Amino acid sequence: MQVGLASDPGRVRERNEDAVFFWQCTLMHQGQPPLPLGLFAVADGMGGQAEGEKASSLAVRLAAQHVIQRICLPFLDDSVTDRPPINQVLETSVYIAHQAVLRHLPDAGTTLTMALVLGDYLFIAHIGDCRAYLGERSQLRCLTQDHSLAARLVAMGQGTAEEVASQRHLLYKALGQSLEVEPDIIHQAMGEGQYLLLCSDGLWSMVSGEQMRAIIEAAPTLTSACQELVNQANQQGGDDNISVILMAKHWPLPASPHASS
Repeated sequence: MQVGLASDPGRVRERNEDAVFFWQCTLMHQGQPPLPLGLFAVADGMGGQAEGEKASSLAVRLAAQHVIQRICLPFLDDSVTDRPPINQVLETSVYIAHQAVLRHLPDAGTTLTMALVLGDYLFIAHIGDCRAYLGERSQLRCLTQDHSLAARLVAMGQGTAEEVASQRHLLYKALGQSLEVEPDIIHQAMGEGQYLLLCSDGLWSMVSGEQMRAIIEAAPTLTSACQELVNQANQQGGDDNISVILMAKHWPLPASPHASS
């Protein structure tokens, strides 16, 4: 897997309260095809000053640690035959992070969007308003739903995205904000010609999906794509912290099979 990432405080905020994480390896075993394993996460802290920064960092570290220990590392041990359901592990990892934020940072909170890649399959645990996108040549599709009042109002037909934009930062789901937490769990296949994009709202609120797709497809590397996405978000206001991770099994992308000759 090829990976790029970037994180920037933006042009308005003094501190960067986002946290970004990735871990990857490739398993080649007993003549089997290579099995890529990867874990990627973006979190956007809330609470002001250093509290939001601490909350996002704590959540990412604890959630990732649980997933790596319970899912990723057992693939390297032949003696492990009884692996827990992936959905269950992802839910538990979010719960562990949630409890830690509640206990250690009671005045703070954080969003968390975490993606696990196992071979040709993608699993996502999501809470808050960071986003996960699945892209391929000429297409970029958002896989997650924002847990914000603005998104809820749009879904209920009580306004357009532009009309309720002022309520975009009001979240009804986040780690550390209530006694219970229930993340969205998403899973689907991920093909060779596709890529994964995780980002905080500092990117998608400033840069449209079509702009993001064009920037990514024009970039020679995933690292340069991430930096150009951050630059574009800053050029268009940079109102919030900006974080982005890109992952693809092969880069550059192959031409779209639907493209005309």
